[in-house]
Amino acid sequence: AYIARPLGVIGDIGPVLSNGAFLHDLGSTMLAVVEGLAIAAVLGLAAGLVMGRLPDLRRGLGIYVNSFYAMPMIALVPLLTVWFGYSPTTRLVVIVIEAILPIVYNVAEGAANVPLTYLEVARIHRAPWWRVWSGIALPAAVPYLLAGVDLAIGRAFVGAVAAEFIASIAGAGYYIDYNVHSFQEDNAMVALIVLVVFAVALRGLVNLFVKRAMRWYRPVSGRGMA
Repeated sequence: AYIARPLGVIGDIGPVLSNGAFLHDLGSTMLAVVEGLAIAAVLGLAAGLVMGRLPDLRRGLGIYVNSFYAMPMIALVPLLTVWFGYSPTTRLVVIVIEAILPIVYNVAEGAANVPLTYLEVARIHRAPWWRVWSGIALPAAVPYLLAGVDLAIGRAFVGAVAAEFIASIAGAGYYIDYNVHSFQEDNAMVALIVLVVFAVALRGLVNLFVKRAMRWYRPVSGRGMA
């Protein structure tokens, strides 16, 4: 069908979900998203802590981080293909870039807003800087890290699909693009719905983990770049 229709989409759910090629492409995209989020969380936590605890560095890098956050990451895909080729590595790099920015910003906010009482106690006991960072700043930044990851999930999926569209990398995004150009709009719509469901489910798993494993955690609203 040239235009996706509700009945056509419903009728194609079974064939698409039982299609081995689609399942392979979906698995490729999901694995890349999970890997990219894990890398972004580790790097974003480290960078955010440094920026949050070193005000001069935060002021110096803030304008560049803000500008990078506002830039459409899709524009970077052609450049990244020059460096990494039309390969899954390009997709992974795009996902990491998309996901790391909200994590860095949120963790920096948490590390910069550590309660002064905690810092004063640390000074009284002459705690070394690394104890202050690991024992005070890091726990204080955890709620902000989780808020950043929550924001990063959606951006990671956008980055993965955009990279697959532009660089023709095998994945759910390429499956959607191929079916749209083949006038199989119903199949493309089913794949899009599946991606949305997985994105929502991934956010639900993160929230479930927080509730089960971190009962002390109080949600912090995710922040964008000012």
